[in-house]
Amino acid sequence: MTQYYSCVKKISVPLLIALLGSALSSSLQAQTGTYDQVYSIFQSKCTGCHNSSVNTNLNMNFAASASVLYGQLVNKAPVNPVAKTKGDKRIDPGYPHRSYLLRKCNNNLDADNGLTSGEGGVMPPAPSPALSNPEIELIRQWVLKGAPQTGNVVDTAIVNTFYRGKGILGISQPLTPPLPGQGTQIHLGRIFLDTNSESEVFIKYDFRLPQDTEIYKMEILQPAQSHHFVIYKFYPGLDKNFPSGLRDTTLPSHGSADMVSIFSPKTKNITLPTGTAFLWEKGSVLDLNYHFYNENPDSVLALDLYLNVYTQQKGTAQSIMYTRYFADLTISIPQDTTKEYTFTTAAYDSSEANYWMVWRLYSHTHKYGTDYDIYLRNPDGSKGAQEYEGFYDFDYQFNQGFYAFGVEAAQRVIYPFLQVNPWNGFVHEAKYKNYGGPDPVTWGLTSKDEMMAMVMQYTYGSPLGIKENTLEKEIQLTADPNPFAEYTRISYHLKKQSNVVLEIYNALGEKIKTLANENQSGSYSYTFSARQSGLSPGMYLLRVSVNDRHYSKVLLQR
Repeated sequence: MTQYYSCVKKISVPLLIALLGSALSSSLQAQTGTYDQVYSIFQSKCTGCHNSSVNTNLNMNFAASASVLYGQLVNKAPVNPVAKTKGDKRIDPGYPHRSYLLRKCNNNLDADNGLTSGEGGVMPPAPSPALSNPEIELIRQWVLKGAPQTGNVVDTAIVNTFYRGKGILGISQPLTPPLPGQGTQIHLGRIFLDTNSESEVFIKYDFRLPQDTEIYKMEILQPAQSHHFVIYKFYPGLDKNFPSGLRDTTLPSHGSADMVSIFSPKTKNITLPTGTAFLWEKGSVLDLNYHFYNENPDSVLALDLYLNVYTQQKGTAQSIMYTRYFADLTISIPQDTTKEYTFTTAAYDSSEANYWMVWRLYSHTHKYGTDYDIYLRNPDGSKGAQEYEGFYDFDYQFNQGFYAFGVEAAQRVIYPFLQVNPWNGFVHEAKYKNYGGPDPVTWGLTSKDEMMAMVMQYTYGSPLGIKENTLEKEIQLTADPNPFAEYTRISYHLKKQSNVVLEIYNALGEKIKTLANENQSGSYSYTFSARQSGLSPGMYLLRVSVNDRHYSKVLLQR
């Protein structure tokens, strides 16, 4: 106790007060939400011009209370006619480059977000001092995170560290955008990542398409620290189930969106074959999936990503390009440093009516993957001719003698296209060696988990003709309606006594409902609704087993 008092006596009263004040300030900052910090900036820098006695016709009073000002800013159209014609908001949650107020105070921090002709002058006007870079960045990050009224969504310590000179810029110069009339550019960022860390995010992006549009080319500029960048396109209406702004992988959209294309760090552009294009329907909303890392032990990483999308009128292309991935969500790799485990899975679709004309094949595993091969599938289910060798280099030019897992895996472009009967489809086979991960390693989104997925890009060819008998046809299986809004009715008829299992799986391969598991004969009918089961609308898989014969059917609730 004596030692304690002697230590206290060495601290002067002014120093003790300063220390207590600093601790109190830190405590208050920890309890302050991000919008409260943004509001404080506006209060200190903007009330000179925007208050109840000045510019009353603008309906934007920065001297108002925090809640009143929030209502005047977020999702509110600007008065400026040029910004209003663009469709911008004063603050558009999730869209820094569509937020007029951010553009007004940007002060050249983001060269891609300057004021255009007719949008007025910068804010605050001279001779008032401009906002500092950390202040502008706080506002931008708040907008990028969805501009919430409550909650702490921006790590100001990371942002301040970067602007104090302890930062790395992932991209020094932006990508030149398409010429007017040729397309548009998406600028994703800026995103900050702390030292020695990795992150994966999703961001909903409304492309604002006024009509159905074809996409024939995409160019990308991404930092060397990118792991992958994937474009998904929401099924109509399902984007409403996801918030605006950056979100983490706890809320993925895999069951609510189609994959459009995947970009590895080596990919510079994707130019589709002549006469083909992706089709993005009027009002299409994208979901952008970005995975990145920072291996630097001392400096914060700031990432921007630029994507140029080149467009043409619908009907220009003769064939529409589609992207589809087939995954085995049941993989389980025991911990064994010596043994290599092999998983073999079929990839086919007996409901298709036309041949697949395959242009591109690639594969994906995480760090435990040691090989990946893709074969044509024979009618009896066995492996046929090999069409993809995982040991090839990224550009599929030569056999390098090993499998480059992740986004470095080989990407085979096939031209002329490979014609595949989808009723037979492919067999894809992956090998793994668990050399020290969890026991076992199973499917998951992080680099500590594993994946097994083959991706193909294809157009549709000629009709298949008369379809042979399948389990679906034999039992007269229907799901009507499909897609559906409220519920779908699953019906079938069994001519003889059979062991039947009906199960519903989500897009991550998790079984969420068993409709039947019994011996049956005759006609049966069941209903399924994701909403009534307490789940979000999206893509689900109906798995039917009759006497150990299996059939799967996609169910889509909008």
